Amino acid sequence: MKYESFKKNGYIYPPRPEYKCPAADLSKYDNGQYIASPKYDGSACVVFTNGTELEIYNRHKERLSLLSNYKEIDFRGLAQTSNWYVYAGEYLNKSKIGETGIKEKNKFVIWDVLVWDSKYLVGATLTERLDLLENIFPCQRAIVTDKAMEVYDHLCCTNLNGIYKAPAYLGNFEELYKQIVKTQLYEGIVLKKKDSKLSFGMQELNNTDWQLKIRRESKNYAF
Repeated sequence: MKYESFKKNGYIYPPRPEYKCPAADLSKYDNGQYIASPKYDGSACVVFTNGTELEIYNRHKERLSLLSNYKEIDFRGLAQTSNWYVYAGEYLNKSKIGETGIKEKNKFVIWDVLVWDSKYLVGATLTERLDLLENIFPCQRAIVTDKAMEVYDHLCCTNLNGIYKAPAYLGNFEELYKQIVKTQLYEGIVLKKKDSKLSFGMQELNNTDWQLKIRRESKNYAF
């Protein structure tokens, strides 16, 4: 579907997990039907850009005008042509301690693509969408910046300033969860059905039926 015919609606709700699962049940889903990715402790965002125009919203459909002006993050570079691209991801804005031992902030982590080259990817499977992302932003776990060399286990670097990508894991979810929650930046993991298809993001609860969140328990969160 051409994105221009949908753009008049002005917003696409990002696919987000609403259903939760205890870590003790992770082995039940380690059956080849799911992909896992880290759950970052930030703010979910949707980025709309054609390389020139840029609009960024939070998951509540509120426009983030100040974020659009940040020079530290190359949001416009996400457009591969002059057509429209829409990405869902996490804006790291809570200064949580990451793998490098420093507070992570002012970074955008892509975890899905909704519009590609002005095509709204309704009906595309999760695997197809992740393959698109991997072809353009192949997962590299280290990058040299003007400040230091960054090396990660659970974060993929890109060649765009301030832009990162969530890695995908095909199995061993229980061990992955135990390892990942040792770092403050990671709340846990998200499980997504590999063959799930993207539906229209007209409502906040669209695209929640093929995802599960497994979070670290805290004083503010318990299963």
